[in-house]
Amino acid sequence: MGRVVKMSYFFLKWLHFVAIISWMAGILYLYRLLVYLAERGNNPQVHELLSLMARRLYRYITFPAMVVGFAAGLGMIFSMPALLSQGWVHAKLTLLVLLAGSTLYAGVLVQRFEQKDPRVPSGKKLRFLNEVPTLLMLVIVGLAVFRPF
Repeated sequence: MGRVVKMSYFFLKWLHFVAIISWMAGILYLYRLLVYLAERGNNPQVHELLSLMARRLYRYITFPAMVVGFAAGLGMIFSMPALLSQGWVHAKLTLLVLLAGSTLYAGVLVQRFEQKDPRVPSGKKLRFLNEVPTLLMLVIVGLAVFRPF
């Protein structure tokens, strides 16, 4: 591997790590805000504050971090195409699609709460949904670290 390609790969890897850490922090906190909205959002002032916090977290941190994480990850794959011959990468990408779906669904929920749409899940369901990104993260990181196949 040439020096420039190696440096490019390591820069992308660094960017990928930073973006994924930001994405995970954002999505975990975002679902927690949604739980609070479902359970304590009856007060108009509380609802307004939590909706604002959720909207800003999603728009300015969580969603952009997800996009950068995907872009840096794809950049790593393009700079080292041999990665695609490894089964763990395919499993990781599949789980990342599920994690992205969880993130996009959270964005839909943010809009529904802002619009006071009655189609919002209960606090109990949101608590369950809050665990999905955590479980996906554990398996994804496990795949990347242990490369089991």
